Amino acid sequence: MSLPELVEDLFRKEYAHLVSALTRVLGPSNIPLAEDVVHDALVSAMQAWRFGLPQDPKAWLIRAAHNRAIDIIRREQRHRSFLPELATMTALSGTIEAALAPAAESAGQLAMMFTVCDPSLNRETHVTLILRWLCGLSPKEIGQAFLVDTQTIDRRLHRGRGRLRQLGRLPDVDDLPDIDARRDSVLRSLYLLFNEGYHGSNPHDPVRPFLCEEALRLTELLLDAKATAQPDLHALAALFCFDAARLPTRLDEHGVFVPLEDQDRSRWDRARIERGLMHLARSATGDHMSRWHLEAGIACEHAIAPSIRETDWDRIVGFYQVLAQQSWSPVVALNRGLAVAERDGIDAGRRELIALAGEPKLSRYPFYWAARADLERRGGCHTAARENYSRAIALSRSPAERMSFERRIESLGIS
Repeated sequence: MSLPELVEDLFRKEYAHLVSALTRVLGPSNIPLAEDVVHDALVSAMQAWRFGLPQDPKAWLIRAAHNRAIDIIRREQRHRSFLPELATMTALSGTIEAALAPAAESAGQLAMMFTVCDPSLNRETHVTLILRWLCGLSPKEIGQAFLVDTQTIDRRLHRGRGRLRQLGRLPDVDDLPDIDARRDSVLRSLYLLFNEGYHGSNPHDPVRPFLCEEALRLTELLLDAKATAQPDLHALAALFCFDAARLPTRLDEHGVFVPLEDQDRSRWDRARIERGLMHLARSATGDHMSRWHLEAGIACEHAIAPSIRETDWDRIVGFYQVLAQQSWSPVVALNRGLAVAERDGIDAGRRELIALAGEPKLSRYPFYWAARADLERRGGCHTAARENYSRAIALSRSPAERMSFERRIESLGIS
């Protein structure tokens, strides 16, 4: 890994810590100032590390942010409103040092995560703010991930900053009166964040493992706080672990998506699967079966099965049935139909999928047409399979998707 790549990797990992800590010190109204401090620390690192990394790069970066924060606060003291703790210069260094200390890292990021998921902001804005302030993505990167222009991302960030300016300080999670509403939004935002990494909308980079890692890291961070550590959170962490275990086989050496049945299961991350099983076991308390429990159960069956044929499709169909009753969606119905095809035969699955043909969301969803094509191919109807693969190709969002569907057409052996 080159020096710029090492610095970028460190910066992504430390960005959430530094911005969250400085926001707690400077106050939510000064988030842009906190971002400037962190940016300046990165620039200093890039300049100072040109001839080699320091012995402890993380400590160096934190010290640079500490010194830069003190400089800026001294300069801006007369023109900005800071928290009372910064009123005297003697307390300034100690307050910032305490906020940046490793012991305060989790509390700062939890506070930031729950604050940005304010009920008055929509979920798209929640995810945008998490990607920016807790994952360190630039507005351009976020826009590329969700196929919107940078101006749209800037507007979301502006709305988020505007809401946070209304707060006197960044509240601790335990002090939030509406924590349940925020918690639901946090979990859904992390789910979207993981999905964007697992199979996102960026045509040039459809699989971004570091986003999956960030979603899992933030989820497990929530488990450290009593106010947020509930069984469904363990279920969400289990889901992320099971799916992340398959990341090494999602794309082949040419960057083309590999179907589940063709993935080399020996390359799946067994340690990650064991971690998922641990989270799943811990989720099995209480009497509430959440959406995350059901999705984790499905992912678990896939992760532990030796092959497609040896997968427990009866359990998977059952999970999908309950999931459809709880929170039906066309994609849930599509996946249930594919599981039915494995359990009850291709004709049964084909009927399930054809019944969904009128769903508007699926009509533009390439994997719906690819799923129909797969069943036609397996049933020996190659002409129908080719037609459906062609529709999937026309709707594909990335070269990785398109080439995967093209390969399946080639496998039909017809012109």
